[in-house]
Amino acid sequence: MNDYICPICGNTDSKYIGFRNGKPYCRKCITFRGQEATGEYTQLDSADWTLKYELSDDQKRLSKQLLENFQNGIDSLVHIVCGSPKTTNP
Repeated sequence: MNDYICPICGNTDSKYIGFRNGKPYCRKCITFRGQEATGEYTQLDSADWTLKYELSDDQKRLSKQLLENFQNGIDSLVHIVCGSPKTTNP
């Protein structure tokens, strides 16, 4: 099914498309969301990416590195311990 687009992650790669009860779902993101894909996809025209708080120096450094990796097509995985501050409350 080459024309299927996952409404959650936008995946179009058929090797990650599975079928359950005759309906397609995305195996790339289904484990994260636990949702069944509907076959509809909504693309946002714009998004507000501004934070209402300051990042720490380490968060800024990591954010910059992740952005560079994304722009260069490099996959990234961030390991962080549970209970550590991943975000700052405004």
